[in-house]
Amino acid sequence: MRDDRKFLVFLVVSVLCCGLCLFPTLAAQENSVTMGPGYEKGQQSQKSLSFAIPQGWVKDEKAAKKLGLHSVLVPSGMTLENADRVITIAFQKKDANKLGLENLKNFVKVDLQDTLAQFPDAQFTKWQPSKLDPDKLNFWSIEMYGKKKGKPSPQRFLVLDTGDGYFSIALTAGTRNDLQLPTYEGFFNSLGIGPSQ
Repeated sequence: MRDDRKFLVFLVVSVLCCGLCLFPTLAAQENSVTMGPGYEKGQQSQKSLSFAIPQGWVKDEKAAKKLGLHSVLVPSGMTLENADRVITIAFQKKDANKLGLENLKNFVKVDLQDTLAQFPDAQFTKWQPSKLDPDKLNFWSIEMYGKKKGKPSPQRFLVLDTGDGYFSIALTAGTRNDLQLPTYEGFFNSLGIGPSQ
C-alpha cells in the first residue's frame, strides 16, 4: 500500500448536464464517492465496449453496480473503497434535446466548462492513446492534472462515441508519472466498439 494515500482523487468522468461527476476521496481513513444529481445510473449502449483489463487489476462489480457504472477497475486485492488507482467506465445516451448530449464535441465542451468551474487551476495537456485510430473510432482524449496536489488528481480521460451515446473512460492515479505506465497505455489502446449486444 502506498504511503501517499492522503491525496484526494477527483474523477470527472462525464459531462455536467449528465451530472456524472465522481469524487472518490482516497484518504488514509475514509473513502467515499459522491455522484452528481443529474447522472442517470445504469444506462446501457446498444453497442458493446471491449477492453483488456490491465495485468494485476480486477473488476469491482459491487462498486459498479452501486454507482450504476459500466465498469470499475482496481488493482487486485483492492476495492474502490481502498484503491490508490482506479479506472471508471460510464455510459450516457445521446439526446438531441439536451445540451451537451447532442454530439461528441458538445459533450466534451460542457464537461470541460464544468471541470474548470470546479477546478479553476486544472491543467490540461494533449494526450492520445498511441494505437487508437481516430479514423476507425470517434473519440476525444486528454490528460488533466492540478497545479496543487489533488486538485484535481492526475487523470487520463477518453470519451468514445458509440453512435447511441458516450463511454467515458477515466484513469486516475496519484502522480502524472503513474499515468504513463505502459500497462495503462495498453489498456487505452485495447478499447474498441463491437456489434450490438
